[in-house]
Amino acid sequence: MKRFSSIALVIVVTLVILNMSNLPWELRFAAPQHNYLFVMILAIILPASVLLWSLYRRTKLLKVSGLLVALAAAVPSFIVFIFAAGDYSEIKQSGVDNSFAELNRLNVNDDNYVLYRTDRGATTSYGLVLRLEREIGFGIHAVKVVHSKYKAAEGQLELLSESQIKMQIQPYDTQDQMEVVVLDI
Repeated sequence: MKRFSSIALVIVVTLVILNMSNLPWELRFAAPQHNYLFVMILAIILPASVLLWSLYRRTKLLKVSGLLVALAAAVPSFIVFIFAAGDYSEIKQSGVDNSFAELNRLNVNDDNYVLYRTDRGATTSYGLVLRLEREIGFGIHAVKVVHSKYKAAEGQLELLSESQIKMQIQPYDTQDQMEVVVLDI
């Protein structure tokens, strides 16, 4: 059981780090509520795996240290769990993730270029994110951010050729002008 607790801890910590890292490619579920469920599960098993690891240590110092780390991880994990659970239940009922709403989609070969409007809440402005999404299988996509624009609410994609996409970004307020971005794909 000592070996299992160590392996479980390494796997959980690796998943948490990968989920929090800003890597060029990320894995995302096709169903938005599954992404929130995954975060909720990680928030539960992170402190639990540290606690399990500490229970199977031989020295009192490692046991106490592991218990303290588990307790320290439990507080932020609980906060993350509460926020993710609220979003999860809302998305499960409505079927739509309003914090990441799809505006436009282009299929080019086997790739999907998807334009999303981001809404991070009352204290932020809308933004646009263009992502390249490739289906891996089992409802999982490999996702890469191609372009993003903060303080933008509306945009449109147009395929110019097999190697270029045009993204028109509507003005966010009266001081802005329409922005046109041509991206090589």
